[in-house]
Amino acid sequence: MTTTRSAADDARDLPREPTAPWIRVLVAGLSIIWLGVLAWQVAVLPDRVPTHFGPGGEPDGWSSKVGALAFSALGPLFALPLPLVSLLVLRWPGLINSPNKQWWTATAARLRRFERLIREDLWLIAAVILVTLIGVQVGITGAALTPDGHLPGVWIAGPLIVVFVGTGVVLARMYGGRYEEQVDLQ
Repeated sequence: MTTTRSAADDARDLPREPTAPWIRVLVAGLSIIWLGVLAWQVAVLPDRVPTHFGPGGEPDGWSSKVGALAFSALGPLFALPLPLVSLLVLRWPGLINSPNKQWWTATAARLRRFERLIREDLWLIAAVILVTLIGVQVGITGAALTPDGHLPGVWIAGPLIVVFVGTGVVLARMYGGRYEEQVDLQ
């Protein structure tokens, strides 16, 4: 049996397992939608944009068009690199805190597979963030185009529901047996 350190060294030499195609298509599609919404914002946002809202949807904070666009651009800059965190599995496997830690860190092949599983889950979390940001952008832009800057309740509750339900689904997937021992890696 190899040590955790040598298993990590060996895992870095193995070919990278590819991310599931449906996850790549999902993130690419959401990125294209986000870019489309951003282009729409550039075209239609007025110089003064409501960017913070009270519980009834009334605007209580405003920003410039440039400020609102900068806010819109920041989210993907944080969400899209998130899957890179999976590389820590191959660098410092001792830091892993997951179900079946001892099993996943025992061999190079298991560590390489574990990195892919983590990467895919992080891509799904990034997708949840993108959907949430798209909803926020559409809501803010819609509010900016109204005379009073009011944000309808659906645009307040909708993104919150998406982030909680989406994250819950990803977590249920993660803790629903995804990280159990896999027979093809014995």
